[in-house]
Amino acid sequence: AEAVWGSCLAQALYMTADFAGSVAAFDAAERLEPLPVNAALTRAQAAAFAGMETGPVEAALDLYGQLAGPQAGDAVQLAREAFAVFTAFERLDAARAVGAWLERQAPPDVIQAYEARVLDDPSVTRAPADYVEALFDDFAERFDHQLVEMLDYRAPAELAGMLERYQTRFERVLDLGCGTGLSAEPLARFGGTLTGVDLSRAMLERAAARGGYAELVQADALAFLAGRPAAFDLVFAADVLIYFGDLAALFETVAAALTEGGYFVFSTELAEDGWQVLPSGRFAHARAYVEAVAGPRFEVLEMVPTALRREGHSTLAGGLYVLRRKA
Repeated sequence: AEAVWGSCLAQALYMTADFAGSVAAFDAAERLEPLPVNAALTRAQAAAFAGMETGPVEAALDLYGQLAGPQAGDAVQLAREAFAVFTAFERLDAARAVGAWLERQAPPDVIQAYEARVLDDPSVTRAPADYVEALFDDFAERFDHQLVEMLDYRAPAELAGMLERYQTRFERVLDLGCGTGLSAEPLARFGGTLTGVDLSRAMLERAAARGGYAELVQADALAFLAGRPAAFDLVFAADVLIYFGDLAALFETVAAALTEGGYFVFSTELAEDGWQVLPSGRFAHARAYVEAVAGPRFEVLEMVPTALRREGHSTLAGGLYVLRRKA
């Protein structure tokens, strides 16, 4: 029993990114009885991540191979996981080192290239379309489980609840960046025809399986909106603005796609001032910035600060907005 508790402690330390502590706890458990295969593999990965924080990436990957033996996974995939973890926990020196190693690998990876770039390039104004498409094609299979069940993401339901205080029926609704269709159920209360648009084909396939959409379109958000003037009385965008830095073009295009008095409802990650690109590759926006950009075309009816989801050791601060298009 003591060995089991030791392995549980090691797993918990691993999940909180205390990789050196995790290895030490696994070692203590192993002195009592041999580790099961899964625990031994987690120990190998923890040792590799700890090594990447203090020394060369190549040496850490070699150590992983030695410890994991025949069960070792692909080194490039392990490095990608390490980059994501280090970025989420804001261990940016380690993330830069892993990113540099990944950039030397072939073939080049569009996801890694963008996420490594933003660590040292604050001038990025928007996540590239090929990055977003590749990211969510890769993420689609585990998206719902990870975001909703593990990270407690509930922005679509919260946004719909806010909107209902202002209007209860809509005729033509656009779920912008619909993903796997998480917003379909909370939007169903408003009636009308629901259209979903997303860059990722894999995400759209899951949205189609979930149901609730009259039309699903694979397209870039701005390009799609530009082709639908005055087509919607509600544009709903949960977790979409985080892939845009400068919001001016997006707000202008959304306004043109809305009927007069139509609603634009969305979530953001919160910045202290203006907008900024984050180590995650996403963007955060200050409330004052959002309201300034919205001002010429929209009335800001409500903004509610919220915890968007869990991330790293804490929760991610965000904002939920309800805007109405001016006449």
